[in-house]
Amino acid sequence: MFIASEGVYLGRRMVIWLYDLFADRYDGVKHFDPIYEHALLAQPILERIAPHRAPLVLDVATGTGRLPLALLRHKHFQGRVIGVDLSRRMLRRAAAKLRGYESQAVLLWCPAERLPFADGTFDVVCSLESLEFMTNPQAALREMVRVLRPGGLLFISNRINTRLMPGKIWTRDQLSDLLVEYGIADADLEPWQVDYDRVWAIKDGEAEPSGARPLGEILRCPCCPASLMIERDGVCVCALCRGEAKIDADGVIELFPLQQRC
Repeated sequence: MFIASEGVYLGRRMVIWLYDLFADRYDGVKHFDPIYEHALLAQPILERIAPHRAPLVLDVATGTGRLPLALLRHKHFQGRVIGVDLSRRMLRRAAAKLRGYESQAVLLWCPAERLPFADGTFDVVCSLESLEFMTNPQAALREMVRVLRPGGLLFISNRINTRLMPGKIWTRDQLSDLLVEYGIADADLEPWQVDYDRVWAIKDGEAEPSGARPLGEILRCPCCPASLMIERDGVCVCALCRGEAKIDADGVIELFPLQQRC
């Protein structure tokens, strides 16, 4: 159960420690195939948001950058992807894989429960094989819907194999009820893998697409969310409280230490 649940029963620190420990071996264990990633991730996303080809996409618990890489390799994708994760070593691996795509991809070290963006920022919000390993998945899901614009696309997975994760899984009805509660107007749950459903959902309402806006227009300070963070000399600085988030040599913006101080 400890391995299958990736340490979630022992708290967030244990989950982060395990992902950090296995970061360099993660892709080798998962055996992600670019052909399948194109067919099962990137292509369906672009089909569902067509004709919009330049969306602003958020990938929550991005890990080693599986979904951003699939989108950026798609010949019709012209948008920008922001990946967030709490495992710093997984983000290091993601940064290495996304090298060459820096103009279209940004990686943030921060938790899913406190996303540093205003309401309705993103055209698409994704999170794959991750919610069941979070200590507060309801809060994370609520945040994902919050930062999604009205009419935007939510793409998540929902684990359906509960044998080794009692109390950490939502039934299809439970997830459907939560999505309605959080503001989702329409959701389509379909079988995907042995352990997962694939969930496509549309947020209630309508708004113009955000488009591939630069990070400087959308990244908010976790300590004073009304204020944007501006990149300056290798750090992102809040114009109001002067809080700083380091931009590491691998390009990852390390927001988590600042969030812990707020």
